[in-house]
Amino acid sequence: MKNLILSIVLLTFFTGCMETGVPYPGDVSNLIFQSEYTNYAWGYNHNGWMMDNTGKIRSFQKSTLWVFPDSLGYISEVDMQKNLGICDATETQISAAEFAIYAEKVRTCVTGTLTKPENKMADAGEHIWAFYYYEPGGKRYKRVILNMTGDWSQENLAPNAKEIVDWMMKIK
Repeated sequence: MKNLILSIVLLTFFTGCMETGVPYPGDVSNLIFQSEYTNYAWGYNHNGWMMDNTGKIRSFQKSTLWVFPDSLGYISEVDMQKNLGICDATETQISAAEFAIYAEKVRTCVTGTLTKPENKMADAGEHIWAFYYYEPGGKRYKRVILNMTGDWSQENLAPNAKEIVDWMMKIK
Protein backbone atom coordinates (compact mmCIF):
# COMPACT_ATOMS: atom_id res chain seq x y z
CA MET A 1 0.00 0.00 0.00
CA LYS A 2 2.86 2.36 0.85
CA ASN A 3 4.41 1.67 -2.56
CA LEU A 4 1.13 2.49 -4.29
CA ILE A 5 0.79 5.80 -2.44
CA LEU A 6 4.45 6.66 -3.13
CA SER A 7 3.96 5.82 -6.83
CA ILE A 8 0.88 8.05 -7.06
CA VAL A 9 2.67 10.94 -5.32
CA LEU A 10 5.70 10.64 -7.61
CA LEU A 11 3.55 10.34 -10.72
CA THR A 12 1.59 13.44 -9.72
CA PHE A 13 4.81 15.35 -9.04
CA PHE A 14 6.42 14.45 -12.38
CA THR A 15 3.23 15.09 -14.33
CA GLY A 16 3.06 18.57 -12.79
CA CYS A 17 6.58 19.28 -14.03
CA MET A 18 5.75 18.49 -17.65
CA GLU A 19 4.79 21.26 -20.06
CA THR A 20 3.21 21.25 -23.49
CA GLY A 21 5.98 23.50 -24.75
CA VAL A 22 9.57 23.07 -23.70
CA PRO A 23 11.72 26.21 -23.60
CA TYR A 24 14.06 26.37 -26.57
CA PRO A 25 16.20 23.25 -26.13
CA GLY A 26 18.73 24.10 -28.80
CA ASP A 27 16.85 22.65 -31.78
CA VAL A 28 17.21 25.30 -34.46
CA SER A 29 14.98 23.58 -37.00
CA ASN A 30 12.20 26.12 -36.38
CA LEU A 31 14.08 29.10 -34.90
CA ILE A 32 13.16 32.46 -36.47
CA PHE A 33 14.85 35.83 -35.89
CA GLN A 34 12.84 39.00 -36.48
CA SER A 35 13.47 42.73 -36.69
CA GLU A 36 10.16 44.60 -36.74
CA TYR A 37 9.18 48.27 -36.77
CA THR A 38 5.57 49.34 -36.19
CA ASN A 39 4.15 52.86 -35.95
CA TYR A 40 0.54 54.03 -35.95
CA ALA A 41 1.33 57.77 -35.69
CA TRP A 42 0.96 59.83 -38.85
CA GLY A 43 -0.25 56.80 -40.80
CA TYR A 44 0.38 53.10 -40.45
CA ASN A 45 3.93 51.82 -40.88
CA HIS A 46 4.95 48.20 -40.41
CA ASN A 47 8.14 46.76 -41.83
CA GLY A 48 11.12 44.60 -41.06
CA TRP A 49 12.59 41.22 -41.81
CA MET A 50 12.45 37.60 -40.71
CA MET A 51 15.25 35.05 -40.85
CA ASP A 52 14.43 31.35 -40.92
CA ASN A 53 16.64 28.48 -39.78
CA THR A 54 18.36 28.33 -43.18
CA GLY A 55 19.65 31.88 -42.74
CA LYS A 56 17.39 33.30 -45.47
CA ILE A 57 16.26 36.84 -44.73
CA ARG A 58 12.93 38.01 -46.10
CA SER A 59 11.53 41.51 -45.76
CA PHE A 60 7.98 42.68 -45.18
CA GLN A 61 6.32 46.05 -45.64
CA LYS A 62 2.90 47.30 -44.48
CA SER A 63 1.04 44.03 -44.70
CA THR A 64 -2.56 44.29 -43.53
CA LEU A 65 -2.72 40.49 -43.39
CA TRP A 66 0.03 40.27 -40.75
CA VAL A 67 -0.71 38.21 -37.65
CA PHE A 68 0.88 39.58 -34.49
CA PRO A 69 1.65 37.38 -31.47
CA ASP A 70 -0.82 37.47 -28.58
CA SER A 71 -0.17 39.34 -25.32
CA LEU A 72 1.91 36.41 -24.01
CA GLY A 73 4.06 36.31 -27.15
CA TYR A 74 2.51 33.24 -28.77
CA ILE A 75 1.60 32.81 -32.42
CA SER A 76 0.27 29.62 -33.96
CA GLU A 77 2.33 27.61 -36.40
CA VAL A 78 -0.28 28.30 -39.09
CA ASP A 79 -0.16 32.07 -38.50
CA MET A 80 3.65 32.09 -38.47
CA GLN A 81 3.63 30.32 -41.85
CA LYS A 82 1.16 32.96 -43.12
CA ASN A 83 3.51 35.74 -42.00
CA LEU A 84 6.52 34.07 -43.64
CA GLY A 85 4.45 33.64 -46.81
CA ILE A 86 3.69 37.37 -46.91
CA CYS A 87 7.37 38.26 -46.81
CA ASP A 88 9.19 39.21 -49.99
CA ALA A 89 11.74 37.01 -51.71
CA THR A 90 15.05 36.37 -50.04
CA GLU A 91 17.16 39.49 -49.79
CA THR A 92 20.18 38.17 -47.94
CA GLN A 93 21.57 34.83 -46.88
CA ILE A 94 23.45 34.29 -43.62
CA SER A 95 25.86 31.35 -43.61
CA ALA A 96 24.87 28.23 -41.72
CA ALA A 97 27.90 28.68 -39.46
CA GLU A 98 26.94 32.26 -38.56
CA PHE A 99 23.32 31.26 -37.94
CA ALA A 100 24.47 28.42 -35.67
CA ILE A 101 26.61 30.78 -33.58
CA TYR A 102 23.69 33.10 -32.82
CA ALA A 103 21.16 30.29 -32.52
CA GLU A 104 23.30 28.89 -29.71
CA LYS A 105 23.52 32.32 -28.05
CA VAL A 106 19.72 32.71 -27.85
CA ARG A 107 19.53 29.79 -25.41
CA THR A 108 20.42 32.14 -22.54
CA CYS A 109 17.81 34.68 -23.62
CA VAL A 110 14.74 32.44 -23.33
CA THR A 111 14.64 32.91 -19.57
CA GLY A 112 16.26 36.35 -19.55
CA THR A 113 14.61 38.99 -17.39
CA LEU A 114 13.03 41.90 -19.23
CA THR A 115 13.46 45.38 -17.81
CA LYS A 116 10.32 47.26 -16.90
CA PRO A 117 8.89 49.03 -19.99
CA GLU A 118 9.79 52.73 -19.95
CA ASN A 119 8.00 55.43 -21.92
CA LYS A 120 10.84 57.22 -23.76
CA MET A 121 9.28 58.97 -26.78
CA ALA A 122 6.02 59.93 -28.43
CA ASP A 123 4.95 59.02 -31.97
CA ALA A 124 8.19 57.10 -32.57
CA GLY A 125 6.51 53.70 -32.81
CA GLU A 126 8.43 50.66 -31.67
CA HIS A 127 11.29 48.64 -33.05
CA ILE A 128 11.49 45.11 -31.68
CA TRP A 129 14.40 42.71 -32.10
CA ALA A 130 13.26 39.24 -31.16
CA PHE A 131 13.36 35.57 -31.98
CA TYR A 132 10.72 32.87 -32.03
CA TYR A 133 11.21 29.27 -30.98
CA TYR A 134 8.80 26.48 -31.76
CA GLU A 135 6.78 24.63 -29.11
CA PRO A 136 5.67 21.38 -30.77
CA GLY A 137 3.25 20.44 -27.99
CA GLY A 138 1.16 23.54 -28.62
CA LYS A 139 1.93 23.81 -32.36
CA ARG A 140 2.92 27.39 -31.77
CA TYR A 141 5.87 29.75 -31.64
CA LYS A 142 6.92 31.79 -28.63
CA ARG A 143 8.40 35.25 -29.14
CA VAL A 144 11.32 36.26 -26.96
CA ILE A 145 12.01 39.98 -27.02
CA LEU A 146 15.69 40.88 -27.00
CA ASN A 147 15.26 44.65 -27.21
CA MET A 148 12.53 47.18 -27.87
CA THR A 149 13.08 50.88 -28.58
CA GLY A 150 10.78 53.75 -29.51
CA ASP A 151 7.78 55.05 -27.60
CA TRP A 152 8.44 52.29 -25.08
CA SER A 153 11.83 50.78 -24.36
CA GLN A 154 12.58 47.40 -22.84
CA GLU A 155 15.66 45.20 -22.73
CA ASN A 156 16.32 41.51 -22.18
CA LEU A 157 19.04 41.29 -19.52
CA ALA A 158 20.30 37.84 -20.55
CA PRO A 159 24.09 37.66 -21.08
CA ASN A 160 23.96 37.31 -24.89
CA ALA A 161 20.96 39.53 -25.70
CA LYS A 162 22.90 42.72 -26.50
CA GLU A 163 25.39 40.85 -28.69
CA ILE A 164 22.56 39.23 -30.67
CA VAL A 165 20.79 42.58 -31.13
CA ASP A 166 24.02 44.20 -32.30
CA TRP A 167 24.38 41.40 -34.86
CA MET A 168 20.75 41.76 -35.97
CA MET A 169 21.14 45.53 -36.40
CA LYS A 170 23.86 44.92 -39.00
CA ILE A 171 21.53 42.82 -41.15
CA LYS A 172 19.64 44.58 -43.89
